[in-house]
Amino acid sequence: MRNLQCGEIVDQVAMVGEDFGERVSNAVAMGQGEPLLNYDAVLDALRIMNARDGLGIGARHLTISTCGILSGIERISTEPEQYTLAVSLHSAVQRTRDELMPGMRSAPLPRLRARVQEYAERTGRRPTFEYALIDGVNDTDDELRALVAFCKGLLCHVNLIPANSVPGTRMRRSDGERAAHFARILSSAGIETSLRAERGSDIDAACGQLTQRHLAQD
Repeated sequence: MRNLQCGEIVDQVAMVGEDFGERVSNAVAMGQGEPLLNYDAVLDALRIMNARDGLGIGARHLTISTCGILSGIERISTEPEQYTLAVSLHSAVQRTRDELMPGMRSAPLPRLRARVQEYAERTGRRPTFEYALIDGVNDTDDELRALVAFCKGLLCHVNLIPANSVPGTRMRRSDGERAAHFARILSSAGIETSLRAERGSDIDAACGQLTQRHLAQD
């Protein structure tokens, strides 16, 4: 309903540490909105998490995940801290990405790629492209070729994610063999790639599931 304040963001991380009785070693700003549209509060929170007299989490273990806000990516590239940047890509074919992420039509793929390249060149850090594999939508051979072409020559990492099933949508995850094929082809093209291990879907706590279930109950 509104942007979180800096203290509220930090409190979420601190609460997890208290619940488990352990120091939190990694945190990602994502999943409940667009971090780069709440830039100042998110950066202030990350600085408190990073500070020795704060939560003491290493900067490289703090990630900002964005759907591709161009002005925010440019701005974060000027910050001194070595936070990790993750960009939700999900397709390197414009028509497919527009279908999956209609709110990002104002940031077409060529402009996004150029801004990410500028970020990598300015910071020397390797941004991650998040790619949720959806059966028959973005896991075809044409989509794979477009993804390889998009990433070729970029300092980047591709994180392949098995899409989470959400009731009421036609989106279904790609099978394991297809996901492994994507990983093999990307790696063979010299593109750093990982295949994310699934966590949380058994309790409807994986990405995209909590809000959908809540809305369905309303």
